[in-house]
Amino acid sequence: MSEELDYFHEDAKEQLQMMESALLDAMDKGSNTEYIGTIFRAMHTIKGVAGMFSFDAIISFTHIAENLMDSVRNGKIVLGENLLMLLLECKDHVNELVNCAVESTDLPPQTLEKDKLLKSTINAYLNNSQAHLTPKESQNIETPNTNLWHISLALKDSFFDSGMDLISIIAFLKRLGTLHKVHPLLEKLPTLETIDPYKPYLSFEIEFEGDVTKETLVEVFEFVEDDIELEVFSVKEFLNTQEEKSIEEVQQIEVSVAQPVESPKIEPLKQELPDKKVTPVSQFLRVDSSKIDILIDTISEMVIANAKINRYVEENSAVELEEISIELSTLLEGLRNNVMNIRMVPVGESFEKFRRVVNDVAYRLGKKINFVIKGGETELDKTVIEKIADPLLHMLRNSVDHGIELPQKRVEQGKSEYGNVELRAYPESGSIVIEIEDDGKGLGLDAILAKAKAKGIITPTQQLSDAEAYKLIFEPGFSTAEVVSDISGRGVGMDVVRKNIEALKGDVELQSYVGKGSCFTIRLPLTLAIIDGFLFQVGKTNYIIPLDMVSEVIEYTQQYHVSMKDSKVFNLRGTLLPFLDVRSYYQEMSCQVCERQNIIVVKYGRHKMGLLVDELLGEYQTVIKPLGKLFVNAPALYGASILGSGEIALIFDIPALFEMVNIIRE
Repeated sequence: MSEELDYFHEDAKEQLQMMESALLDAMDKGSNTEYIGTIFRAMHTIKGVAGMFSFDAIISFTHIAENLMDSVRNGKIVLGENLLMLLLECKDHVNELVNCAVESTDLPPQTLEKDKLLKSTINAYLNNSQAHLTPKESQNIETPNTNLWHISLALKDSFFDSGMDLISIIAFLKRLGTLHKVHPLLEKLPTLETIDPYKPYLSFEIEFEGDVTKETLVEVFEFVEDDIELEVFSVKEFLNTQEEKSIEEVQQIEVSVAQPVESPKIEPLKQELPDKKVTPVSQFLRVDSSKIDILIDTISEMVIANAKINRYVEENSAVELEEISIELSTLLEGLRNNVMNIRMVPVGESFEKFRRVVNDVAYRLGKKINFVIKGGETELDKTVIEKIADPLLHMLRNSVDHGIELPQKRVEQGKSEYGNVELRAYPESGSIVIEIEDDGKGLGLDAILAKAKAKGIITPTQQLSDAEAYKLIFEPGFSTAEVVSDISGRGVGMDVVRKNIEALKGDVELQSYVGKGSCFTIRLPLTLAIIDGFLFQVGKTNYIIPLDMVSEVIEYTQQYHVSMKDSKVFNLRGTLLPFLDVRSYYQEMSCQVCERQNIIVVKYGRHKMGLLVDELLGEYQTVIKPLGKLFVNAPALYGASILGSGEIALIFDIPALFEMVNIIRE
C-alpha cells in the first residue's frame, strides 16, 4: 500500500493547499461561489479518498467540516472573517490528521483535544444556522430516510487508465450502510483467445440499504465518473411507479444485457459500449525527487567522461571519431538540459504558502495587509527553492511585524490603512532575483549607524557608504527594533538569513527609505549542479566563470597597460569599472606559453567589473563539485570542476568577487 499511501498523501496536500489559497483569497477579495466551492471540494475529496483507507479520524472530521461548508454553499451561514479563520484552523488540523494516518501513528493528546474543540465550534455554527431557518427553508432541507437503493455500474474502456481501485470504492459503500448484493454481469466476457487485458468487460448490479441520499451515493463514484456508466435509483420510488412488484421481487431482479430492467433509467447501461480510443487521463508522472538527483549525478559524471573523449579526439587527431564525438556532445547537452529542466519548478507554488504566514501575523497584530505575489511562473531549481523558504519566511515576518505600521498610524501619516507587501521573482543575468518590498516605516541610516557604533561593530569615526551601512543589519545580534516581539525583530536572525543565502552561492542586499518602506533583494544561481561555464587560465591554474555572467572579452593591450598603471579601475568605452588582476591577487606564476593577456568583463545584477586573465579556453560544460576543507577560506571561490585532462578548474563565486573588489578598493 506504500504507493497508494504516497498518492493519498500528495493529493491531500494539494487539496489542502488549494483550500488555504481559496480561504486567503476570500479574506482579501471577499467570498464568492468559486472560493466556497473549492473549500467544500477539498474537504469532500479528502473524506472520500480517506474512506478507501478507513482513516476514521479523517473521515469523521472532514465530514462535519463538509457539512459546515455545505451550509455556507446553501446560504445558511455567512462566510465571515471569524469563520474563515476557523476554517484555516480546520485545514491545519486535517493536515495533522493526514500526517498521523500516513505515518500510522496514534493521534497525540493535543491533537485529540483540538479535534474535539473544532468539532464543537463547527456544531455551534451548524446549530445556530438551523435555528434561524425560515419555514420555507426548513421545507427544502432533505431528510434522508432508511431506503433500499439499486446501483447499476458498467465500466468504460478507459477505466483502467484512471488508476482507481473499484474494490475499494465499493467497499466504501459499507461505511454508509449495508451491501445486500454485488452481482457481476459476465455476459460480455470474451474467450481467452480474444481477451484484451487492458479493457474491462464487467458490469455490476448492487443492492444497498442505508440512510443516505441519491447524491451521496453518486458522490462515492465521483473519482471515476468519466470512466463508468452509473445509474442509481430508490427502490421505494421505483415501486411507486410499478405497484405490481413487491420489494421481494425487486430484490431478486437480475439484469442482463438481453433482458434489461423496464425502468428507463437503467436502459442506457445495457447498450453495447462503442469502441473508443483509450486516451491517457493525465500527462503528469509523480517521481520521487531523489531519483532525479541520482539521474543528475549520473549525467554529471557522463559530462566529465565526455570531456575526456573530446580531449582524446583533439590530441590524437582521431578524425574517424570526431563526428561521433560531436554528436555525442550534442546529445549529452540536450539530455543534460532536459533533465535539469525537470528539477526546475515555478516559484509560485512555494510563494503561495507564504500568504498564510502573512495573513496570520497580520491578524495577530491587528494590521491590514495587501500581500501581492508577482513572477510566480519564474523557475528555479527545486532544491534551491526548498532551502530559500526559511530566509524568505523570516523576512516576510519582519516586513509585517516591524515594517508595516498599524492602520491608525498609517492613516495619520496620510497612507492607506492597508500596508502593501510585495514578493516578486524574475530572471536576471543567469540568476534569479527575489525581492520583498513593503511600504512601511523603513529603516533610517542614522539609527543603523548609531546602533552599530553602540555595539562596537564599527568605530565611532568609521565612514561607510549607504550600501555598506545597510549591510550592518546582517551582523549577528544587530537589531533596530524598539520592541523585540515573539514573531520577529527586524535584524534579529538576519545573520542566519545571510548565511543561508550565501550557502546557496547567492547574496542579499537591502534598500530602505524612512517613511516609505524597505526592499530586500536576493540573487540566486539557477542551479547548483551543472552550468555552462567560460574556461580560462591564469598562470598554471584553470578557472571557470558562469557563462551567463560573462558580458564581453577584450584584449589587454599595451595602451590599457600604460593608461591603468597601478590603478584598480579601467576605462571601458568611457565607463570606469572595478578591476582585478587575478594573477597578482592569487599570486599565480607567470604563464610562459601565453601570447597575450585578456580582460573578461563580468556582470552581476546592475554591476560590472573586469578580470585580468591569461589564456582564454572558451565555453565548457561545468559539473560543480564542492571544494574540500583546504579551500574553506579561499576568497571568491565556491567550487571546482574536473576537466577532460583530469585537471581541476576552480569556479569563481561572482557575488563574493564583487564584494572582494569593494574591500580591495578601500
